[in-house]
Amino acid sequence: MILHLRHARGLEEGRVRARAAGGEASELYPGRPWSEVEPRVAGDWRRMRGGSPLAWTQVRADAHSGWQVAWLQRADRLRDDAPVVD
Repeated sequence: MILHLRHARGLEEGRVRARAAGGEASELYPGRPWSEVEPRVAGDWRRMRGGSPLAWTQVRADAHSGWQVAWLQRADRLRDDAPVVD
């Protein structure tokens, strides 16, 4: 995955990359819970983080957020009038 981050630098860049990684993981492993997906994303973090100095433990929540948003979009639940849980 190639990310062009024109305005994100330093810590912000790492967080943006983590959100993108979480979103991509949601598409790579559809239907799998975060507990199964997280170890894969964490293992790829060194390769994916670019020039970010942040460790996985510092961006884990950002990656999880990206995964959740992508999951909600795919389930057509990212709307004001749709329930988040069944």
